[in-house]
Amino acid sequence: MWKYKSCGADTQVCNAPCRVKKVALYHNDAAGTTAIIYNEKAGGTTKKVWTLATLGTATHRISDEIDFGDEGLDFYEGCYIDWVAAGTILVVYKP
Repeated sequence: MWKYKSCGADTQVCNAPCRVKKVALYHNDAAGTTAIIYNEKAGGTTKKVWTLATLGTATHRISDEIDFGDEGLDFYEGCYIDWVAAGTILVVYKP
């Protein structure tokens, strides 16, 4: 069964192998923000999978998301989200 995790800071979603179905970033500040998704545990930042970015309200892009499909993507080490500035991140995953 898929689990949901909402976070607003750097987050270790899972520190063991897991499958990630979707990651969404929401932010409504004019400055925008980013969230970088890593296939790592314990806060590592070398195995980047994807970067999400919002451009803020000035450019009308207040969300960004990646959907890895019905089966999700295999994060064989774990899933770590490196978050910049502000916003909310929603992760759909299976341990």
